[in-house]
Amino acid sequence: NVKTGDVFPSSFTHKGPAEELRSARTFTGGQMAEIYDSSRGLVKIAPCQWSPNLDIAFWLSQDDDTILKYLSTSPMAEPPHFVQHMKSTIQFLLEHPDSDSLFPGGQPQLYHRTDTGDWERAD
Repeated sequence: NVKTGDVFPSSFTHKGPAEELRSARTFTGGQMAEIYDSSRGLVKIAPCQWSPNLDIAFWLSQDDDTILKYLSTSPMAEPPHFVQHMKSTIQFLLEHPDSDSLFPGGQPQLYHRTDTGDWERAD
């Protein structure tokens, strides 16, 4: 709280557009990138690459403690949804083994806010 100086954990229920794609990028070693263009009000997800890796399906059969221990850099500090988030990211990668299909013609994915505040894909 900037008025009182009180510090407390934050919680964001909405994670922005294309959360699984953005997570897949970082999970596969891609750089975290500045994706918000405030002057245009757009989220721009540039093309990224990963190779098919069916071996990652192994993680979907592991218990939560194992996933937390081996896929987190700070297991004691992760939010309660961490394991489910990792599983959905792995599932996304298995469903999209070729990242090129997500960026037809090598074009980025663009998103803008609607009048209701939701994110929608821009053409």
